[in-house]
Amino acid sequence: MGTQATISERNRRFARLQDAMMKEELDVLLVAGKGHSSSGRGYFRWLTDFHLWGHDGMILFPLEGDPMLTLTSAGVAKRIATTPGWIDHAQGDWYVTPTIVTELKRRGLDRGRIGIAGYEFIVGAGAFHRLQEGLPDAALINADHMMNRVRAIKSPLEVQQIRELWAMTKGAMERFVTHLEPGMTEKQASMESVRYIHEHGARNYLIFHNGNIPTDRLVELEDILAYHMEVCGKSGHCNELTVTLAFRDPTPDELRIMEAEFSVYEEIQKAAKPGARLGDLFDQYERALVEAGFELADEPLHHYEFHGQGMDWTEWPTFAPNDPVNHDVELQAGMVINYHPAANIKPTADVRQKTGINDHLLITENGSIRLSGDWDMRWRIV
Repeated sequence: MGTQATISERNRRFARLQDAMMKEELDVLLVAGKGHSSSGRGYFRWLTDFHLWGHDGMILFPLEGDPMLTLTSAGVAKRIATTPGWIDHAQGDWYVTPTIVTELKRRGLDRGRIGIAGYEFIVGAGAFHRLQEGLPDAALINADHMMNRVRAIKSPLEVQQIRELWAMTKGAMERFVTHLEPGMTEKQASMESVRYIHEHGARNYLIFHNGNIPTDRLVELEDILAYHMEVCGKSGHCNELTVTLAFRDPTPDELRIMEAEFSVYEEIQKAAKPGARLGDLFDQYERALVEAGFELADEPLHHYEFHGQGMDWTEWPTFAPNDPVNHDVELQAGMVINYHPAANIKPTADVRQKTGINDHLLITENGSIRLSGDWDMRWRIV
């Protein structure tokens, strides 16, 4: 069943968040959430230990006193209050922000410094306008950075839960490999791996065959098949993993880029420690490709070479070379970084498929640890 979160874990998270609020001189924090797999769900899961599969909501988290939340579903709000018990005061209302404004006024918190987590990408313009209208004497402050920094440092329990998710996902990928047979459609080929993750408590998943969603096409067992899964496990944590099956010998250039990627990956694991910057690690990666004889493409891909991963598919910090909202931050011990560089080289006829590394790095004082354990990311020659 996996390691379950505890009330002591809740108390640890609440205390860390309140400590950060004191440093920012916030009286209360409003944490916005959406039932969306990329961003917004993780805020709610982190503070409630409840998997929000849909709906919009907001958590009122005071510096002193008990938190409360409201959600656009009375039924789901009731389940949050009664099932895990992390936040007992929960109510459903279609109109989230007026409910929050009313509660702030009832508690006498409508004139202080109010932080908003989800300020930039979760709270809609209309909802923010209602907060401004309803709280004319309050200072509304962007608290995204504060909330993200707190949540980026994983607790020992979270690291254990992520390790367990990796064990489950690796088992599902092995099931895919052993189940695959000639004459199967892409959907049929995926069935056993999907069955496996459901049996082991998966909440959500994404699947790709060579970058495409599975269809009724027959699986082509004659070139390269990259099977990719993104899985949200029972604990709410997410990961990404690829198994690449080669039904032909790799070309010399494919072998060369593979060896270059794995060689620099070992070096990056050592360099990825507190104080290292994501941009410097990416430069190290690209230099390795150039030294291996490849020419980089003129335009960078819009692709996160690194990003945090926990209870959202993509968490802070994110790094892409052309991203206007880049987070080229210094790493801290306790961060978990998803490492999946795109190998943005100029097209070559001898590279029909790239390596496809997907891994989690746990940042420690002495370098990073692969949370995928012994998973071999090299192609499997069939």
